[in-house]
Amino acid sequence: MITRKRILIDLLRLRFPNTGLGQVCMAYGRALARINHPAMQFTFLVPSEMTGIFGNTVDYITARPIKDLFCHYRLSGQFDLWHSTHQDVQYYPNKQVIYVLTIHDLNFIREKSERKIKQRTKNLYSLVQRANAVVAISNFTKRDMKAHLALHTPVEVIYNGVDKPSENTGERPAWAFADGEYFFAIGVFKPNKNYQSLVRLIYAYPGTQLIIAGTNDTAYGKMIRDMIRDYGLQQRILTPGVVNETEKAWLYAHCRALLFPSTNEGMGLPIIEAMHRGKPVVASAMSCMPEFGGDYAYYFPSFDPTVMRATIEESLMHYHRHPEQILAMQHYAAQFSWDKHAEEYVKLFERLLNCEARGTLVVGTE
Repeated sequence: MITRKRILIDLLRLRFPNTGLGQVCMAYGRALARINHPAMQFTFLVPSEMTGIFGNTVDYITARPIKDLFCHYRLSGQFDLWHSTHQDVQYYPNKQVIYVLTIHDLNFIREKSERKIKQRTKNLYSLVQRANAVVAISNFTKRDMKAHLALHTPVEVIYNGVDKPSENTGERPAWAFADGEYFFAIGVFKPNKNYQSLVRLIYAYPGTQLIIAGTNDTAYGKMIRDMIRDYGLQQRILTPGVVNETEKAWLYAHCRALLFPSTNEGMGLPIIEAMHRGKPVVASAMSCMPEFGGDYAYYFPSFDPTVMRATIEESLMHYHRHPEQILAMQHYAAQFSWDKHAEEYVKLFERLLNCEARGTLVVGTE
């Protein structure tokens, strides 16, 4: 009888379900729970209220913030491999346990003060040195790591999956524009999202409307709302905050285009979500956006509102002249699946643990 290797997956960011990392943990957990591996048993480290959320094919263990400062010492001896699903970890194993670290981005290098950059780089370097394998979620992140960290650990790229927006678009949300077309943007209100460029764009683009969805109870969110008020755009730009999946599906289905002017990302998830819907995407040409938008997105050459307007108009004209590209765009977006994401991690675990499934790996369905 084969003794199954014990794998711990850190999904503690489920505490913050409306953030990007919270959603990644949820989707990764669901995909792993669908895998029946004859040589591995997965245990999910989750917030206590999330125990059992992925069904009974996996085990669960919880950690209590602050009260469980030595969780990693308590757990290390129970597992053969430990996967930290992001770099800002609370817990990690001792050196007897194989350690896999996923790094989403090094955006702090471009956003923080020099003192904070040094401290965070030092902390991240320590984790990388401890890891047996490091995963970047994009080639852009991998290049950033090579430029800013002294790497001695192998790095491979595993793209995150992207859920296709729900087919159930429901009714128009009560708060949405009653008539007229609109552009759409979505993401937590943080400075890297560069939403101020969209406010200036709408001000300089008469007759247009914009909806920016996402958590906006931040200092940057207040700045953007104040800017909207100062420009007198309260009737043309809506900031509804977090939207549910049905609302998000409706917003993608009915928008003219997704506008994504972000200056720093680990992965431009909304780009792929919009492509699933066959919607045109006009994005920043910075950071990882060209990596994920590829030949199917259009790009702002600058954030001057006049240039942005011209880029949008030219992009929409090209999009409507080439409807055959919609199917190609959707086929491209379908490559970013969570099952593929989970399977690539399992293959990495197999190599590290020397326990290949030898053709018996089964991916189930929900």
